[in-house]
Amino acid sequence: MDDEIGFLEGPFDSDEAADGVAVIEESDDVAAAMTGLLGEFLRFEEEDLADAVDAALAVACLVAARMSGIAPDERAHHWLDRNPFDVTEDLRRLAAAAFAIATRPDGPLAHMHPDWQGYLDHVEPYRKALAGEPQEMPAPPVPDLSKGWLWATWSHRTGSLPARSPYAVTAGRLVSALNETPAWTEWWRPSGLQELLVFGTLATGPYAEQVSRGRLTAEAWIDFGHPHLLPDEDVEREVAADLHRALSAAGRYLGLASLPPLPA
Repeated sequence: MDDEIGFLEGPFDSDEAADGVAVIEESDDVAAAMTGLLGEFLRFEEEDLADAVDAALAVACLVAARMSGIAPDERAHHWLDRNPFDVTEDLRRLAAAAFAIATRPDGPLAHMHPDWQGYLDHVEPYRKALAGEPQEMPAPPVPDLSKGWLWATWSHRTGSLPARSPYAVTAGRLVSALNETPAWTEWWRPSGLQELLVFGTLATGPYAEQVSRGRLTAEAWIDFGHPHLLPDEDVEREVAADLHRALSAAGRYLGLASLPPLPA
């Protein structure tokens, strides 16, 4: 999602940032958890900043993006869609202070990025939002659906699904067919998004779904509640049922029309 800054990492791309943001998301009170994390960061001694700076900057950027609606990182839009919260003046002040420390030219992050100025340019919309500086909203994206709009990734509890497994092969064929079927492209077009990313987990357990909308993409995270190892005669039927459920969940969330028939 961060191709526009090349080899540079955005503020959400490190393991430490992902872990810190995940802890916030698990909280019953997102704003309070953010306030606690940022306040703790600001109390750290200088020698301890490096261990916490990634998470603090990520949270500060999420606060900024909530304030302005402007974020150059697609994952920020998805996270905010999943986690509503209000920005108090205290939270904004903490986020602005943490952002300033994290982006110091002599700070630990500056030594990690070969093109530090490029990184600062990337996070500039967050700084402006926290400082209350005016900025223009980016132009709405114009989706190009000519290369497809649907992508799916399959996993089980311990890792990715083997690429040559019967389920993965059958699902790949159906996804390709959906991308090539005009009726399905027209079903997706009113979303105004470039693509739908389906992340399917195949393992026994309850069915669960979570859909979020970004600026460019939608994501559907589905636990289908059955294993990927199925009798040969059941694979095609189950793959079709699973993708239909995932597409139904995304369509409901995005307010799209009823699903067209699945291709044979």
